[in-house]
Amino acid sequence: MGLYIDDLEISNHTKNMLHELGFTMVSDLEGHDYISLIQKFPLKRHYVAAIMQELNSAGYLLPPKNAVTIYHVSMSQRLLHILERNYILYLSQLSLCSKEELARMRNLGEQTMIELEELCKAQDIELRSVQNIKENLAPYQLPFRPIHYEGLYKYKIAAFDELNKLTTHDLHMICQRNYTDTMKMYFILKDKGIIFQEWEDKYLFEVMPRKDAQTLDRRYRIYTVSQLCACAEILIIGMSPSILLNVKAVLEKYQNQI
Repeated sequence: MGLYIDDLEISNHTKNMLHELGFTMVSDLEGHDYISLIQKFPLKRHYVAAIMQELNSAGYLLPPKNAVTIYHVSMSQRLLHILERNYILYLSQLSLCSKEELARMRNLGEQTMIELEELCKAQDIELRSVQNIKENLAPYQLPFRPIHYEGLYKYKIAAFDELNKLTTHDLHMICQRNYTDTMKMYFILKDKGIIFQEWEDKYLFEVMPRKDAQTLDRRYRIYTVSQLCACAEILIIGMSPSILLNVKAVLEKYQNQI
């Protein structure tokens, strides 16, 4: 039997962070380092940074190989402190940030931005703008907001067809974990031919009528199949008759799968 995250001798804070990132088993961390976790959870780098040191010390998260840290490159103290404050510890992380996001970093003035751009150029790191994504997606009239384009950038989505690389969980992260926005965008993209990739769970709107998924969200704060399968039987049988048939159908199909 594998070792669970909860069995590790680490702080409850780190355990909670790992659960928030979707890790339950120690084996789930195999092959990961700080950079790979940042790439896997590009919108949660503050979580990854918070747990990195403790996991490194415990031997469960190895430092990235051949990665250049911000401490091994010549730069001003001002730029160094700005990068530290934004959890950017390795130069390769800069490619995950758009020019717009970098420009919004506190205390990153015009001269420091020039210094950063010159540093990236010297290290062969390309800094790009989200404007290209907006222009590429404009013909499809998608209701993405500016914050969503930042998320698309982090998931390396630059063209419409590349949306097929996303899971619905990725879409949820891009929509700032707003379940209603995720559901709305999911159906818009599906209607336009996007096919989402499988992930380890499913949102209820993927497997049952949209109206029923909205009811489960509004009344019970249940969003995913795994949450539904974890519900006590007394809660299930007490649900509204209008959704109970579809709820039981989902449970019958997925009870032993997720």
